[in-house]
Amino acid sequence: MASKEKVRQFLQDSDSHAHYSSIVECALVYFIHKARNEGNTRFAADLERAKSEYHDEFARAFAITEQVYADLFSDEELDDLIILHSNPALKKARDMTVNLFHTILDQFESTSA
Repeated sequence: MASKEKVRQFLQDSDSHAHYSSIVECALVYFIHKARNEGNTRFAADLERAKSEYHDEFARAFAITEQVYADLFSDEELDDLIILHSNPALKKARDMTVNLFHTILDQFESTSA
């Protein structure tokens, strides 16, 4: 079991919450797009609302995330993850998640139209 201090260091250094949030954002964008293309405007509107509101709920989950990481990892394992997440290429890839997703979605739309 890891210490809360080490978990907090990992979550801050890895910027995990921002990355997880970007994954949620990408999923919502995809399903909003799909709902609109299928003419399901009510579902698309519900998803748009979820997209604008999930950030507060996501922020409240921070304490739960800390506990889960503390239960699943040791301090030594978190040190290894901190080293991994300090890799510049990984940081770049994670920072670009949303942009990569939008580029892929745009290209998918243009080829499937």
